[in-house]
Amino acid sequence: MWASRRGLGGLSLVLGFAACTSNPAPKGWLAPAPEAVSDPFGAWVRIELASAGTQTPVGGELIAVAVDSVFVLSPDARFHAIAQADVTWARVAHYDSQFGQLGTWTMLGSVTTLSHGWFLSLSLPVWTIWGSLTTGAQSRAPLEDVREGKNSWEAVSKYARFPQGLPPDVDRGRLQPKPRE
Repeated sequence: MWASRRGLGGLSLVLGFAACTSNPAPKGWLAPAPEAVSDPFGAWVRIELASAGTQTPVGGELIAVAVDSVFVLSPDARFHAIAQADVTWARVAHYDSQFGQLGTWTMLGSVTTLSHGWFLSLSLPVWTIWGSLTTGAQSRAPLEDVREGKNSWEAVSKYARFPQGLPPDVDRGRLQPKPRE
């Protein structure tokens, strides 16, 4: 019986970790969903370039999207103008889903099944499977991938600091990144 409980516990950990998707934004950079709608800063974007053999990925705040370019402000205040044709893949994270809270509830609920006696064989898998599925779905909720055939840059431009495009009078050198908390 002890071996089967350990096996179920291990299965719950594996399912929990496999269900979650990593958010590319630095911890604390994104606002939770209720606050994100009024946040004056853009979403976090991580861009993989076609020439990745010679360049590292670009990550930072999505400033604006133009017809053929994407504008990103890195945390060190460097402004990047990237041709859309050079992008192979990008992930846009527009709010903090706080999926860790669901993961904690899943773990606590799974632990409470130890008091269920023989019913443990039914209740632990329910907690583990549904909790992992819910946590995984919540971890992916704020993420939009941009690649050929999936989303377009136009679809994610609404998460930029300037959703209608970069205003012509903006001094790119004076843009400041979001203050870190």
